[in-house]
Amino acid sequence: MFHGIRAAGKELLEGDDTSITEEQFQDFVWFAKQNGFQTITAAQLSDFLHNNAQIPPRSMILIVDDRRTGTVENYFIPAAQANDWTVTLGWLIGNTDAALWTWMERLNATGRLDIQSHGYNHAYITEQTAEDVIRQEIHDPISILEEHFGHRPAAFIWPGGNFTSLAVSIARENGYQLGFTAFSRGPLMFNWIPQGEPERQVADPLMTLPRSWSTDQTLPLDVAMQISAAAQAEAIQQYPQEAGYYRMYCGGELPPLNEIISPASP
Repeated sequence: MFHGIRAAGKELLEGDDTSITEEQFQDFVWFAKQNGFQTITAAQLSDFLHNNAQIPPRSMILIVDDRRTGTVENYFIPAAQANDWTVTLGWLIGNTDAALWTWMERLNATGRLDIQSHGYNHAYITEQTAEDVIRQEIHDPISILEEHFGHRPAAFIWPGGNFTSLAVSIARENGYQLGFTAFSRGPLMFNWIPQGEPERQVADPLMTLPRSWSTDQTLPLDVAMQISAAAQAEAIQQYPQEAGYYRMYCGGELPPLNEIISPASP
């Protein structure tokens, strides 16, 4: 989850706990590239989480919140082009003027953007938020994003990370497949989505997905690699038992281990 990036040589402003420096961003890009991470879009993530569709062994989804067109053009587009990546935008609709829409459509023409919904007016959704406000935040951006970018958003990136059970049900009603919080709970696997108590109360993990903060820099990627290695080692250890179970009770053979375990990334 990215917000602002301060230009090289400039210090972060006092009290700014969401931005990183250009040097930190470049370190992140270098670390991700050196360790074989590849980006996926919201649609690819949805297909993986719903259907176990194949994605790269070390996948990441880079989400930039809010209307940060300059940040995207100056930092994310060059990184995406250099590494064959995409960048997912949590795009805020309200008060977007014609010049900004033109700018965004030009950036979208690069083929590097994956534009998703971040609400209409960026209203934080709490138990006190009126239902009509919730519906405006969730429903109203859909047709506007379709008009400007040619696709229906698959993901709703909760403004401020705030959500409620009602809001999640409205998001489902409007066809969203995923929702992203601002909780940093850890990496995802097909059968494992880390959840805290607020998410468990909603009981819809795909609509309350965690996101790591960019201010944690490369630590989330390192943690993901450690968990991935442990999961892969366990899968290899359990393979004979699982293959035997499948053979006995399902009447077939699992694919050879070397076909279903991805080779280690660099």
